[in-house]
Amino acid sequence: MTKKFKSSTEVQSLLFDKSKWSITAAKRWLSSHKHKASKAESSGDYHRFRQRPPFQFKAGTFKTITLGRASNGIKAVIAVPRSSSSPTRNPKTASGKKKSRIPALLVDLADARAIELEDGRELKFKLAGKFALCGNKKGDELWIMSRKGGKRIATADQQAEQLFEKFTGFEAEDTGSLVQLPGLTLERIGRAMSIIYRSDKFATRPRDYIHAFQKYPTVSVDSLTRPRIVALRGGKIKVTAEGITG
Repeated sequence: MTKKFKSSTEVQSLLFDKSKWSITAAKRWLSSHKHKASKAESSGDYHRFRQRPPFQFKAGTFKTITLGRASNGIKAVIAVPRSSSSPTRNPKTASGKKKSRIPALLVDLADARAIELEDGRELKFKLAGKFALCGNKKGDELWIMSRKGGKRIATADQQAEQLFEKFTGFEAEDTGSLVQLPGLTLERIGRAMSIIYRSDKFATRPRDYIHAFQKYPTVSVDSLTRPRIVALRGGKIKVTAEGITG
């Protein structure tokens, strides 16, 4: 199927026109054509079935094409896949690996929900409470990571505690909100247009907040297949009492 389009591209998602296809019929077609019949993401006029996560493809290569006859109501989103085994590129290039040390101390501020990238891709963190949205002590970088990898800090840090109290509105009673991880090699995958996070700041129960960046920060991940650490740096990020700005 992939070679019919272009040898350097692969199918990222398949789209089915809602007026022609039910989810059940679309899944039947996918299975018969040896595609993944995963959970449908229905929005607009189409049912979308992801075949591979978007972050496994190179930014700027996404293209939507008609699959077969237009009357069939099936489209495919194709793109050039990234190679996890490709050699390390110059850190200054638009995409490449860069040795990057995670700040010695990060402040767990909220639950991470999703990041929308400049090219339309989206990183989603679906497991409620499993991924933390953190800030460095200065509040000018954002980090998303699995809470399983966090290490409790034995010594309190005044600057980190002040950031926690300013953003959440709660007193930092101990250092339970602070995490620490070793340095890793991160790969840059694009720039962030917006971020969604869940917090109980200003509310009696958790709610989702969305911030659209004015200056798009760079997004880097530790893994293209299953990212557990995501860094948002650059732009004009600022963690404030009102929320995330910049």
